[in-house]
Amino acid sequence: MAKQGILILAAIFLLEAFMPGLHPANASTDSRADELFTALRDRRFTKATEHFDPTMKQGLSADQLQTVWLQIVATEGNLEKWKIIQRGEMSGINVVGVELTFEHGKLLSTVSVRPQTDEIAGLYFRPLPTEPGASLSPATSPPYADAVKFHAEAVTVGENPWKLPGILTIPNGSGPFPAIVLLAGSGPQDRDETIGPNHIFKDFAEGLSTRGIVVLRYDKRTYAYHTLDPQKVTVEEEVIDDGVAAVRLLRARREVERDRIFVVGHSLGAMLTPEVAKKAWPVAGIVLLAPVGRKLPAVVVQQMRYLGQASPDQLALIERQADEISAHKMPPAQYWLGAPASYYYDLDARDEVAIARSLDVPILILHGGRDYQVIDEDIRIWQKGLKGDAKVQVDTFPSLNHLFIAGAGEPGPAEYETPGHVDVAVIGTIASSIANAAGTTTARGA
Repeated sequence: MAKQGILILAAIFLLEAFMPGLHPANASTDSRADELFTALRDRRFTKATEHFDPTMKQGLSADQLQTVWLQIVATEGNLEKWKIIQRGEMSGINVVGVELTFEHGKLLSTVSVRPQTDEIAGLYFRPLPTEPGASLSPATSPPYADAVKFHAEAVTVGENPWKLPGILTIPNGSGPFPAIVLLAGSGPQDRDETIGPNHIFKDFAEGLSTRGIVVLRYDKRTYAYHTLDPQKVTVEEEVIDDGVAAVRLLRARREVERDRIFVVGHSLGAMLTPEVAKKAWPVAGIVLLAPVGRKLPAVVVQQMRYLGQASPDQLALIERQADEISAHKMPPAQYWLGAPASYYYDLDARDEVAIARSLDVPILILHGGRDYQVIDEDIRIWQKGLKGDAKVQVDTFPSLNHLFIAGAGEPGPAEYETPGHVDVAVIGTIASSIANAAGTTTARGA
C-alpha cells in the first residue's frame, strides 16, 4: 500500500474546528493515544480496539486493523517511537496529531477521542510533511486546469515576525491580468485549504489562472506558527491583517492590473472578506464562497443537531453554553468548542454585511445547495442586508457541498474524505464575474 493511500477511518466531526490555535495538553486524550500505539507496536490488535467507540468498532474490527497495520509495517518497518505534535478540538471531540517513527520512515496519525466517554472516534494515517507548509496528502490538478496556460511562483506574504509562505499562479502572456487573493475558512489552514484528500484553493487557483486571472493563496498564520497562544489570537491576527498584506503584495506585482484586484473568501474567510477589502482599499470587487451569516454559536448548535452525534444531555449543555456566549456572559478566557469566548466576542462585534454594503463594488455570493454547514439562512442574511444593491449577484449550485464539490444523497462530513475537485461551474461563474467587473470605485465606508 502506498503511503499516500494509508487511511483507516476518519473521525466524524464538523469540517471546521472554529479554533484559531492549538489546545493545551489533555492528559486523558494523550494517555488514550499512547495506549493505542503501544498496543499497535506490540501487535495486540484486540487491545488496540478496546476503547474504540461503537462506530469505530463497527467499521474497523481487530482483524481489519491488523491487516492495515501489517501493510504499514511491511513498508515502513516496525514502529519504534511516537510523540504528540499537535492538539486541538473539533466539535467537542479532542484531536491529537501523532508523529510515528518507524524503522524506515515516518507517518502522521490523527487520533480523535470523545471526552465524554474517553473512546476513540477516529484514526487516520497519512504521510508526514517533509518541509514546512507541505501538504499532508497528494494534490492533483483539476481536469479544467491547463498547465500550459499559467505558471506558479513561491512568494512570501507579510513581514517579520509573521511571514507566510504562499503560491502565486500567473497566467502566461503579456498581461497585466486581473488578480484575486484567497482567504481560507476557520482554524489552521494551509495554502491549499486542504480538507482530507481535497485541495480546494489549489483548484480555484489553477482553474482561474487557466482563465487569465492571477491568484494568490498562502498558509494561514495559525497554520504556519503553531506556537501562537490561542487565547491571544484575534480575528485581525487570524485573518484580516494577513489578507490585507496579501492584497498589497498583489498590488506591487507588475503582472497584476492594479485596479482589478478582488478579494475571495471561503466560509469564515468569506464572512470577513468585506473587512479585508475595506482595509486593503482599493479593490475591484469581492466574492463570498459560502459566507457565514449567523453568529457562530448558533452555527455550532445547528450543525451538532444536524449530525446527531451528541446525546440529548450533551446537546442541552452546548445550547446553554451557546446562549451564554451569545449573551457575553462566559468569561473571555474560557474555551468553548475549540476557541476562547473572547474570539466569539471579537467576531460578534463586527458587522460585515454593513461593511460590504459600504464598499460599492460588485459582490458575488456563491452557495452549495448540499451545504449543511453554511445553510440557506446564512445566505438570506446577506441578501437581506444587501437588498437593493444592483451590484450583488447570488448563485446557488444545488448539487455542491461546502467545499463546492459535487455529491449526492444526504450531505455529511464523511464525503469530505472522498477525493474530488471544485466544480467547474463555480470556476466559470467567478471568472465571468471578474471579467464583467469594472475598475474600482470610491468606497462609501472607507
